[in-house]
Amino acid sequence: MPLRRSATTAKRLLHTRAQTFFSPTPEHVESNLAQHPTPNSTWLFLLSTSLENLPRHLPILQKHLPNSIGSFSVTPPGQEPTISVATFPEDVRIFRSALTGRPPAEVGRFQRPESQRVQREEDLKGAGQGQAEALLAGEGWAGMWKGEAITERIGELEGVEAESFLLLTDGRPNPVLKALDLMYPSASKVGLLTAATPFITNRPYTLLHNGQIYSEGTLGLAFKKRPAVEVDFGLVPMTEPAIITGAQGNMLLSIDGANSNPTQVLIQAIQKRGGTGITKEEDFYLGILQSGKLQKAVKILSGDPSRGAMSLDMEDSLVTGQTVQFMHRESRISIPKASPGVLTFSSLPRSDEAGDAIHGLPRVEDGFLALSEGGFVCSNPTASICTAPGATIRVSW
Repeated sequence: MPLRRSATTAKRLLHTRAQTFFSPTPEHVESNLAQHPTPNSTWLFLLSTSLENLPRHLPILQKHLPNSIGSFSVTPPGQEPTISVATFPEDVRIFRSALTGRPPAEVGRFQRPESQRVQREEDLKGAGQGQAEALLAGEGWAGMWKGEAITERIGELEGVEAESFLLLTDGRPNPVLKALDLMYPSASKVGLLTAATPFITNRPYTLLHNGQIYSEGTLGLAFKKRPAVEVDFGLVPMTEPAIITGAQGNMLLSIDGANSNPTQVLIQAIQKRGGTGITKEEDFYLGILQSGKLQKAVKILSGDPSRGAMSLDMEDSLVTGQTVQFMHRESRISIPKASPGVLTFSSLPRSDEAGDAIHGLPRVEDGFLALSEGGFVCSNPTASICTAPGATIRVSW
């Protein structure tokens, strides 16, 4: 989906100011922001987790960006830390949602009794008298094991007209994405799963809004206009497209074709290109296609060659009849560049080792650059999370 450069889009780009500060110092950032005061604008900002002088940078941003949302991005090893800022002078609505997904399992850790008493609604499904029998009779076992019981709504957006959303989220934004899909099914949703900050701010995530700090949930901007969007998953096909003939939750069971065993089909494709099989050293993806175009890429976690069952890294369920294709990244992952008037979000491979950032001369480049190991949000129009390393989405209003 290339960025449309129509006269209308070009005119809109003039009203969106996007900048990325490389190797910033507090003095350099304040000097630049003071030269272009926009007191009535709405701002979005991201700070690198490897940024120096964070206690000095934050007051400057809060002083010059009074109506803003912000969080943290990641600096890849060997790259310069950044501060990215974008301003939207048109009528933009800031909102916050406390909705967040299930936290990861805590293995071998003591949990306080009071935390054990807080149970999510889906954990209580079937607990009441007659509920289990009713669920089994209505939806079968799929209904019993369905993750989120009810899609909640975002109270701050009730009655708000919007054609697109820009989001900064914690690492578990699925309830928010489902709420936006329910309330705004045709709207565009773009955003970043922000960097974890336990060793920077002593919070799992840090979301900033006008001096308020939140450790979870989502901050967002609601626009009355649709953006121009370009998505590059950076993946190449390994097989021909196929139709799902059997699936259960996030498990792909069978596909159409001479060989209906999806795991065997993938292994044969890997061997054809010179590999040995599904390993931890390489990532393979299942592309979900619509009208012949790649709409979503989901990481393959594991596969059973004998039974064919393939496990995918996704919370939504696969659907019989969907068109899918096995994919792989063959090219080296490159860090995208900032583009004038454009907000660029890119997914990085997860790393257990912290690499050293480099520091050059402070400078500013046009364009907003945001990098995350958690991935980014995109929509078509249903919102999903893309975690394919090197995948990039570019958006402009």
